[in-house]
Amino acid sequence: MRLISASADNRDAESLFRANPISEIRNVESTTSKQIQDKKEELRQLVGTRYRDLIDSADSILHMKSASESISSNISSIHRCIRSLSVSDLEPSPKLQSSPNNTTRLRIYGIACRVKYLVDTPENIWGCLDESMFLEAAARYIRAKHVHSNLMLPDGDLDHSILSNFPLLQHQWQIVDSFKAQISQRSHERLLDRGLSVAAYADALAAVAVIDELDPEQVLGLFLEARKTWILHTLTASAGNANATSSTAISAFCDVLSIIQVTVAQVGELFLHVMNDMPLFYKVILGSPPASQLFGGIPNPDDEIRLWKSFRDKLESVTVILHKTFISGTCWSWLRDCGARITSKINGRYLIDAISSGQDLRAAEKSIRLTMESKEVLQGSLEWLKNVFGSDIELPWNRIRELVLEGDSDLWDEIFEDAFARRMKMIIDSGFEDLTRAVNVSGVIHTIAATAGEKVVSETYLTRSSTGGRVWFTEPNNCKKAGPLLGNRAVPEEDNFQSCLNAYFGPEVSRIRDQVDSLCQSVLEDLLSFLESSKVSVRLKDLVPYLQDKCYESLSTIMKELKTELDILYTAIGSEPPSIIVEISLFIGRLLFAFENHSKHIPVILGSPRFWVKYTAPAIFEKLPSLLWQSKAVNSSPFSDSLGRQMLTSSQRQSSYATAALLGANESASPKLDDLWKVMRELCVRAYSLWISWLSDELSVILSRELGQDDGLSASIPSRGWEEIIVKQEQSDEGSSEMKISLPSMPSLYVISFLCQACEEIHSIGGHVLNRSIVQRFALSLIEKVISIYENFLSTREASGAQLSEKGILQVLLDIRFAAAVLSGGDFNVNEELSRKPKSKSSFRRKDQAQTKSVVRDAVDGLVYSLSQKLDPIDWLT
Repeated sequence: MRLISASADNRDAESLFRANPISEIRNVESTTSKQIQDKKEELRQLVGTRYRDLIDSADSILHMKSASESISSNISSIHRCIRSLSVSDLEPSPKLQSSPNNTTRLRIYGIACRVKYLVDTPENIWGCLDESMFLEAAARYIRAKHVHSNLMLPDGDLDHSILSNFPLLQHQWQIVDSFKAQISQRSHERLLDRGLSVAAYADALAAVAVIDELDPEQVLGLFLEARKTWILHTLTASAGNANATSSTAISAFCDVLSIIQVTVAQVGELFLHVMNDMPLFYKVILGSPPASQLFGGIPNPDDEIRLWKSFRDKLESVTVILHKTFISGTCWSWLRDCGARITSKINGRYLIDAISSGQDLRAAEKSIRLTMESKEVLQGSLEWLKNVFGSDIELPWNRIRELVLEGDSDLWDEIFEDAFARRMKMIIDSGFEDLTRAVNVSGVIHTIAATAGEKVVSETYLTRSSTGGRVWFTEPNNCKKAGPLLGNRAVPEEDNFQSCLNAYFGPEVSRIRDQVDSLCQSVLEDLLSFLESSKVSVRLKDLVPYLQDKCYESLSTIMKELKTELDILYTAIGSEPPSIIVEISLFIGRLLFAFENHSKHIPVILGSPRFWVKYTAPAIFEKLPSLLWQSKAVNSSPFSDSLGRQMLTSSQRQSSYATAALLGANESASPKLDDLWKVMRELCVRAYSLWISWLSDELSVILSRELGQDDGLSASIPSRGWEEIIVKQEQSDEGSSEMKISLPSMPSLYVISFLCQACEEIHSIGGHVLNRSIVQRFALSLIEKVISIYENFLSTREASGAQLSEKGILQVLLDIRFAAAVLSGGDFNVNEELSRKPKSKSSFRRKDQAQTKSVVRDAVDGLVYSLSQKLDPIDWLT
């Protein structure tokens, strides 16, 4: 067969070589070789796996053999022991046989009963723990300890030989002794459970006192520490919530306060000795059935009873009644510690920070005070209070405070007042920080600079269109006549006035002013809400100056920013286009003017707190127009006089803590208000001075050019607009004579244009809304420019030899007098003196006017005099 197979393989190989090329034959060879190698590897793995299984099986068999031999040996040992016991039982003891008596048998029976007592103790303790009878469990452990100690007392060879018959005794005692830690732990855990009766806590405390050998002072400290754990758990659960809201914090505070109240009440019921009634803790720990009933199943338990009575005597000697002063002091220390925990950081944050406004602080205080006064919180102690006082109690916390804490201190004052006041200060800080961030003066100024950058030609800027929301283009039908000041028709007048102001100020100034007013109002209303409390007088003294200081600091920051921008503008004169500087200076001036004269709440906050009553009785003031609030200082405005009296005498005023306290506040405003107004006025004048300087220069250039181009001033023939005036002169000898004088009847057109352009520019930036001092400064600058222009014009003419004709001199005199008459309000020296005494009487004002010498008037008179000297009076007669 092998030959045949070999020959067949040879034929297959030959046919393969004949039928296929070498490359395919090599592929077949490689494929065949790979299959051979795969089969070998598969065979190797199969053999290896079975070998390991075989080795494991052998190991298992050996282990089974060893275990079987061990079991067999143990069984044999047990068998031998049993047989030896059987033989010892069958063979009576010589000692017993020699002296059998009943005493020994009774002794053995007593020992057996005591061993059974120990054997039954674990089950008994487990049952007590399951039923939450912790004091009974502790007492059972103590009695088992006494039984065991009595068994282990040395009493001769007999006892030793008898006890040798109970080899499990020591092991059983180890089991019983392990329950001491369990009883203590379970009792401590019981104190951490909420919602139990005071009797349950008394049982747990008594068990801890018995099992851990604590005196009443230590038990009281343990009880208070357990309640502190309650508080910390409540606070941690609330503070750990990243999304905690005001309601979460308020709920946590009320819950913690209820824990404190219940704890103090239960301390009184557990430890305070009132009248002849024993405190509950002492009743529970010292109450016990007769000792003879505690060792059932043990014959003649005299030794155990003696040990138990000794234990009870020791317990009674340690468990003394705590003095009332000690209880009060301990409770106050614990209470203050809890208050510090409540108001301190928990998990890196203050729980009170979740309360974000004064209104929420007020709601929190209201809820907390309702909790303090609630009878439901102290429902479990009402029966005890009734037994103490002999009748039902309406305000249980007040009675408990008198009994346990020995005082009338308010829990609010001890725990919450300082924390809530600090939180209110933080809310005020946050409000004014928002105000400072909201007033982005630099951003607005950059926008104005970009918008005004195209207006670089002065004459183009001066001839720009005046449309676009100016005060002067308000629709006439909007200005309806309003009714009485406090009537229902006062609102349209106020709305119209506000629309005029907003048109003058522009959108950015109005927005910033409204933002500042809104934020100031929000902060003030928050504070007033917080003041609505029985602690209002204390809070007023602390928080009113704080609010005013923060308001002043925030506004001072804005003023510093505006001053910096003004310094930049003054530095940029000559390097930046005038239109940019002018527009920015006007914006700053309007903003300062709006703050100073048309802010509703800045003067209220920095004014007298008496005027804050408006916000505690809003119904009275809803109809008052905001015009009453437009004053430079609260104590010098109509608001502080007439409106203030209306507030203080209105019978409709809301009665509240805050209202009563505010009405008794000082009437004088904060000194910071006058300081702030002073800074605002100075910066406002400085801002408008840029506009005044630039506009005066531009208008004077136009006037000087027009004046230089007026050829009519050199002509001897009068131009149009002159009139002949007939002057009659009576003479005694020849009758009367007439003289005709030709005089100009109107100023030069360029002078009129000069003044009209100045008026239009005043109108374009606000007109009568502007502060009077700004207009006066502008007029003063213009008249000084006019005087300078004409002085330079005359000196130039004289230097060049070109003389003015008498007609020209008369025209120049008229132009100068006309301009001086129109701009006479710019005589700033007089008006500045008057502005320093706004409340002085008219007689004193006239006296100041008479005594004050005007430098500008002297300059005008000097110029007129020098021109009049150039006129030839002889020519007037010919």
